[in-house]
Amino acid sequence: MTIVWNAQRVSEGLDEIGSARASVLANVKQLLDEYHGVSYSARYYDIILGDWVERFLHLVYVATQQYANGAKDGSHSDETTSEIVILPTRDTAEFFAAHQTLPNQMLAVLRCLSFSSVDAVKISDGDIEVKNSATMSRRNKIYAVLLKFASIGSNPKVLFVKPFSGSTPSSWVSAMFSWRKWAKQDDLDFSLVVQTKVDSQWRHQHLANVSVGTNLAETANAVLSAFIPVCALEGFAEFKAKVKSARPKRFAHVYSAQSLWTHFAFKVLIADWCEQGTKLHYHQHGGWYGLDETHVGEIYESRVSDFYYTWGWNRGNTNTRALPPVTPSFQVQEQLFDSLICFDQPQQIYRLQYFPLPGTLQTMYDQTADFVRTRESVTELRIRLFPGEYGVQQKNAILRANSSAIFDNSQNIFSQYSSSRIVFHNYLGTSWLETLGNNIPTICFYDVDAYRFRSDAKPLLEDLVKVGVLHISGLSAAEKANAVEGDVDSWWLSEEVQIARRNFVLQFANFSTDWKQIWQKYFLDVIKVSE
Repeated sequence: MTIVWNAQRVSEGLDEIGSARASVLANVKQLLDEYHGVSYSARYYDIILGDWVERFLHLVYVATQQYANGAKDGSHSDETTSEIVILPTRDTAEFFAAHQTLPNQMLAVLRCLSFSSVDAVKISDGDIEVKNSATMSRRNKIYAVLLKFASIGSNPKVLFVKPFSGSTPSSWVSAMFSWRKWAKQDDLDFSLVVQTKVDSQWRHQHLANVSVGTNLAETANAVLSAFIPVCALEGFAEFKAKVKSARPKRFAHVYSAQSLWTHFAFKVLIADWCEQGTKLHYHQHGGWYGLDETHVGEIYESRVSDFYYTWGWNRGNTNTRALPPVTPSFQVQEQLFDSLICFDQPQQIYRLQYFPLPGTLQTMYDQTADFVRTRESVTELRIRLFPGEYGVQQKNAILRANSSAIFDNSQNIFSQYSSSRIVFHNYLGTSWLETLGNNIPTICFYDVDAYRFRSDAKPLLEDLVKVGVLHISGLSAAEKANAVEGDVDSWWLSEEVQIARRNFVLQFANFSTDWKQIWQKYFLDVIKVSE
């Protein structure tokens, strides 16, 4: 029997994960302190591995549910007692990228530890090469060189590391030139290589058997040593030494919006600096934050930060405040087409969040097909599929609905927004906040069984439903598009739509063309207070 990962199931999982998190983080600290012969703070380990612990717990939880589900329907086979060989990932980025294979691997490990013994789990003792996971495009590298020269001779107090996703906006380059006396950008993409060997003996010694009914924390701790990334264990001491050698100057303040999830060199450096008094400033970098009933990224990022910035919302946390994000300069161009921005996920679940997952993905595909089939317009529709390799199910569903559908991911997404008469979205993530925040005509449809929102967001979302921005089916969204086809602007610029939009944007997509002035005043005040 296939598990349907709807919002109710996600909530149950997030509750269990929340209860297990502290125990697993504490075990990470104990194991690594003993291995390295050190005693770092709990926050130190939370910064360098809190993201990994989160995803690791999601994998363990999903595996326990699949294991229990298999036991119920009798699908366990003789293969459950066979051996499995684990080669630990080099770093957290590789761990996250392995989402297609890790779920089955975790399930196999649990089966071995339940049916056989720890001896059934073999840890590969192969040689491993750990590198700096940061990468930059050619364009961004050119900007980085320019910004490096711009800061020569200055004494900046604030270091910006990966302050946004995607290509560097020209507005950011001009801002950094004007801020060069007090700020510097360095994405820490220096070359770093560590050659090491997996300590299979240590890892195997710390495995433990599990049994049906064991709680999530105990199960996760039983398999933890097999999955800790090499960069945090065997390669950690040398990795840390090389990072500190590459960047010996400590900054009083460090800001990022991208680095806590995959940039291990950043996390090692910042964890060490924070132990010495550096303040970590971190910014929400996408959708779902503040809207989801529970959002693990938001919880982790705000937990380890001294200052946490959002796109408008604040729930009373003393370290959380609103700050508009860096946004590319946006100029509406000739409206040549309509756009449909699509979401997708792997069929193999690897994390829990309130969006379409295995069990609800098919509903999203069906809704999208209904939308494409029902929409009637002489304006061309360009369909932008979600980046990544997730199979062809969504594309095929769209083609069955309309064999002449046009798929186009060739443009920068902001350029596509600016050339669109109206932008449709088949999910509620980052893209719909970007179009709403930039006042681009927007219509979204989503599956109510896949999402769960916080109580303070619901009235604002209901207002968007009332004015035709939000829909709970692709059919309804298409019918609204057909109804406003003759004059999109008359609908979009109407007072009721704009009031609903502004009220929502103020809390969840509060972008500003004056972000440079707002940031300069804010960070100069922060520097003044800290001196």
